[in-house]
Amino acid sequence: MEALLEWLSEMEWRRVFPELVGKAAGVLLGIAISWWVLFRKRLKYLDRLRRGDSDELLFQVHYLLPVDGDQGPDGTVQLLFRNVAPRRTIDDAYDNPSARETLRQLARATTLNAPIVPTEGRVGFEILNDAASILTGWLATSSMPRKVWLFCMTCEDRNVVRKECIRCFLFQEDELLRFADWTWCRKHVRVERPWHWLRVVTLHRIACYHQDEQIALPVALDRSIPFVDDQRQHRRIMRLALGICDSEVATSEPCEVDWDDKEPVLIQRGVLMSSPTPSSPPAG
Repeated sequence: MEALLEWLSEMEWRRVFPELVGKAAGVLLGIAISWWVLFRKRLKYLDRLRRGDSDELLFQVHYLLPVDGDQGPDGTVQLLFRNVAPRRTIDDAYDNPSARETLRQLARATTLNAPIVPTEGRVGFEILNDAASILTGWLATSSMPRKVWLFCMTCEDRNVVRKECIRCFLFQEDELLRFADWTWCRKHVRVERPWHWLRVVTLHRIACYHQDEQIALPVALDRSIPFVDDQRQHRRIMRLALGICDSEVATSEPCEVDWDDKEPVLIQRGVLMSSPTPSSPPAG
């Protein structure tokens, strides 16, 4: 005890006390700053969740189910879409930081009238091709018979959709082409949920783009050598051989869309809704 008292009496308290106070203040300040950073980060994530902001990639396949009692090529159908692969974030899907930022920028450039991600050049081609490779990798061991599916990357208008993310769409070509006729969409397409009407608009715009792409990019373009060509022009709608379940069931009764109420909003947002001329039969 005497040794402890002697040691304390010999301490230079004029130096020790300020050092202790300074170090303690530094530790407390560091803890406060760390807590504030983590708190702000948590608030940021919570705000993104509320706004539906997301960096996810979703892979969705589309089905057209005939509505009971209305069969035939011009019969009424119900539109369904389902996820066919685990969702991934952009950071998980692309290891190149430049590809991630480019994809985010391209996604922000989409609109209701042009929902397909506008990939261009070699970088855009690689971004599109990598997304397709992710999907084919997930479905490589599928036991379902392989069929040819159309594949494209989309980002529906971020001012309208509930959840902002990049959606990779899959559909049968003959079914997609039916959506090019807006009159058919209005009269014969039902949805699974009332808010799914926006997907009908998206598919209509994709179908119109697909028709134009077949004319603008002839088959001869596919003969270019990917390792040499700069891919300045490439197909944004690809054909993939995939084993996907081609039968699905609806979870609700077909819901009819009130297009008289929706169309003025679409026109205001610059969405083009077209149908074949009387001289040309509708697709499908």
